[in-house]
Amino acid sequence: MFAALLAGGAALRGVVFAAYHPALIFPDSVRYLQYAHAFADGRWSVDELRQSGYSVLLIPAVLLHALWLIPLAQHLAGLATAALAYAVLIRLGARTWLAALATVPVLFDPLQLVLEQYVLTDTWTVFLIAAALAVLVWPRDQKPGWRRAAAGGLLLGLAVTFRDEELIMIVPAALYLIVAVRPWRLMARRLGALAGCFLIPVAAYLGWFYADHGEAGFTTFSGAFLYGRVADFASCKGLALPAYEKPLCPTQPPAERNADFYTWDPQSPQWTFNPPPGMSRDAVVLDFSLRILRHQPLAYAEAVGRDFSYGFSPVRGAGPEHYSPAYLQFHTYILPDPQADASLRALGYGAPAVRPGPAAFLTDYGRWFYVPGPVFAAGLILGLAAVVASRRTQRTAQRNACLLFTASAVLVLVPPAAFATFDWRYQLPQLTLIPVAAVLGAVTGRPSRFAARSG
Repeated sequence: MFAALLAGGAALRGVVFAAYHPALIFPDSVRYLQYAHAFADGRWSVDELRQSGYSVLLIPAVLLHALWLIPLAQHLAGLATAALAYAVLIRLGARTWLAALATVPVLFDPLQLVLEQYVLTDTWTVFLIAAALAVLVWPRDQKPGWRRAAAGGLLLGLAVTFRDEELIMIVPAALYLIVAVRPWRLMARRLGALAGCFLIPVAAYLGWFYADHGEAGFTTFSGAFLYGRVADFASCKGLALPAYEKPLCPTQPPAERNADFYTWDPQSPQWTFNPPPGMSRDAVVLDFSLRILRHQPLAYAEAVGRDFSYGFSPVRGAGPEHYSPAYLQFHTYILPDPQADASLRALGYGAPAVRPGPAAFLTDYGRWFYVPGPVFAAGLILGLAAVVASRRTQRTAQRNACLLFTASAVLVLVPPAAFATFDWRYQLPQLTLIPVAAVLGAVTGRPSRFAARSG
């Protein structure tokens, strides 16, 4: 059954690959390519806006001047992610048909398919997370050894160099080792291996960033991103502010605000105000945003909760901040982007092209087939229920693995909800993590029906 599903997923990816050539381009894509070209030319200055790990990965495609290699590799990574999910579930005792069913979202959901065709970090980030979790839970009948803990930490650390939001993934991995490994001295050594190898790529990246920008960090735009988040609800009424921060107060009624405008538009207050001498623009904006969080903690908590829960809505709409999901949907056209096209030409690439026949098929496919949010919500609830309700002695390996995947599925959504506007891109890990958590919940909670080993 899984072989048939994998073949179907590969065929569908072939249609996507044929429909949009050589790759789909988002504004971020151009920046990744520009830095990949700089690295290929020996200019190793790290990006101050986006993490550069992905640009390093793109160097072979850039050297070969073959942009089409990027989506091809990402489609293979998507198939490999499905194979990892299936292998983990079989390893932990799920029936083959149930394990195969858990791979349907990552194999067939249009969100997964379209993001694999983009020059964006999402596909590889999910693959690295899935690989790290698979390595940790693989020893079914024994505690994870230090080598597996080290490998899991290294993979998670590499994911951080692609997207700094993945820093949070060390938390469920550490929690898993705390629960799964005894005695405590052995557990402490495993945690040391996990954390130490996690820090290798993270510390190396921070050092690289410090060498280029004079500060340890992943970007110099943390204030800009957080300002876009808080501008959606910020009120300066009753808030004591330095005079130079007062221009940052949004003047529009909250219902009329657009978070994307406040983050990126040149007319946004954060780009038009003048910081005082000796202070950077980002430092002032960050200070203002933190003042708003302390002033309106309940409004902030409500905004975070609203974004978190919207990912489980029945339809894939524009989200609480009205950020259009159109770029993540299949179309029979590609909207012109003169700035991106000009940047691509400067790098020696042509603008993306669309083939109407395959694109028309995908447009209809994407309109009618996707996994609705309530299905993922039900799967997450099943995983949570199994972790809470199962006895500690009941199918320990499955219970601990269920804890790892369930906690990962929850925590991976927290940084985007806390620091960014809602975007369906940030939901991509759920296509892999939640189905695995749900099946492990079934294996843990109903062993008589689901845990029989298949030949």
